[in-house]
Formats: sequence, structure tokens, C-alpha cells
Amino acid sequence: MGIWDSLFKSKTSPQEPTWKIVEKQLSVDHQKYQVRIKKGGRELYAEDLFQAAKTPRDLAFSRFFLLNENPPKPHFAPSLQAAVDWFTGRKHPKDGYNTIWWGDRFTYGCAICQAKREVDLRITQVERLTVASAIPTPREIVGWRVVEVESELTGKGIPTKKLDEYKTLPVVKWHKFPNRYLCGNCARKLAEVGRGSEAAEAYVFEME
Repeated sequence: MGIWDSLFKSKTSPQEPTWKIVEKQLSVDHQKYQVRIKKGGRELYAEDLFQAAKTPRDLAFSRFFLLNENPPKPHFAPSLQAAVDWFTGRKHPKDGYNTIWWGDRFTYGCAICQAKREVDLRITQVERLTVASAIPTPREIVGWRVVEVESELTGKGIPTKKLDEYKTLPVVKWHKFPNRYLCGNCARKLAEVGRGSEAAEAYVFEME
């Protein structure tokens, strides 16, 4: 290939996103006090934000989340890009609120010997939620968050979180497997001493 061919060769396009976008709606006229919004260093309900808004700019927010959600999922970001950046840990909102992230790798840690195996964590589903009110005048905000991921070992799961000694930790609740992990070596040793039921209650991974 000549130098001119290499200079004018078309560049490879970036990889397309792997996730599906799921759209949902929530009316605060029917479900009151379910959406908590972070705005300008303070928190308020969506109803209060809509009531006080005089212009579209007044509806701007840094994040919002759903109260009483079980299991609790990531907070909603004001854009798709922000949601992905927050989830992977590339960027964090500077709004005075604690932020956790799941990253783009997942680590399985053996509950007995602490051996670890790390694999890619791929985003498979993003939620786009429209929070709206028609009373007294139509108002709405739109938020984005990652709601499903996939690992080559355990398949698909839901990103959620847990409280551990007053610290919130990101976890993934797998659709088909438990969230307790054992390496293959420890699982086999448990079976040898008649404690195979403990291994059956965990996801067993092999070290590379």
C-alpha cells in the first residue's frame, strides 16, 4: 500500500453501544412522593420541583432516585452519557452526594480463601424514565440509568447495592446465580469433607 492510500484510508468507526434502551414513565399525580431529586446542593420531591418551576431551565437537576425501590438500583442521571460514565466510574457528579460505581470489570472473590477472578462487565440495558405531572400544568423530567449488565461467567444481572458497616457497596444480583462465590479448589475441598451443600449454595468459579 502506498503512502497516499494509507493517508486517505477510512478510519474504523468506533464500536457501537451494546445496550438496549427501555423506556418507562412515572406520573407523580398517581404515585406521590416517590421521586427524590438532587438539585443545587439540596433535595426535594419531584412534586416540589414541578410546582416551583417557572421556566424549562428550572427543571434542571443533578440526579434523582426512586424511594422504596427493592432492590435499590443506580440513581438516574440527566443524560445517557452521564449514566454510563457514572456506572463505569469514568466521571462522578459533583453535587455533594455520595456516588458509587460498578466499573466495567467484575471481581469474583472466594468466600473462603479470598482467591479472585476478574472478568469484563458489559452493559446490556439502560432505562430511560420520564417523570411527569399534569397538575397544575404539564411538567416532566427525564433520567437515565444502567439497569442490566452481563458477565461471561454468570450471565445477566441487576446492578444494586448493599450497606456494609455504614458504607454503601455496589453489587450485582445475578438472575441465575447467588451472590456468594467459591473458587473451584475450595468447593472441591468442601465436598471431600462432606460439606458439599455449602458449595451448592454458592457460585463456583475456576481460576484461570
